[in-house]
Amino acid sequence: MVSVTEIEAGLAAAEVIVNAIVKVAPAITQGVVSSVPYVQAIAGLIGGSNATPAQIDAVLAQINAATDQFLTPLPPDDGATTT
Repeated sequence: MVSVTEIEAGLAAAEVIVNAIVKVAPAITQGVVSSVPYVQAIAGLIGGSNATPAQIDAVLAQINAATDQFLTPLPPDDGATTT
């Protein structure tokens, strides 16, 4: 039989996990949304669309800029996000 203490410990662990997910969710969402144009561009290159070296360089520059933005640390938690 599971004790009340074990249930409370399980709930506390679940709360920590949910809080961690809530904190990183905006960064994950931003990463997915910002990657769509690059995935489309890469798919076009693979699918046989012609691309000039300048176009390829432009796509790579956009990818690098988005990567730098994505890797920028999130601001400190202001306590406004709750579960």
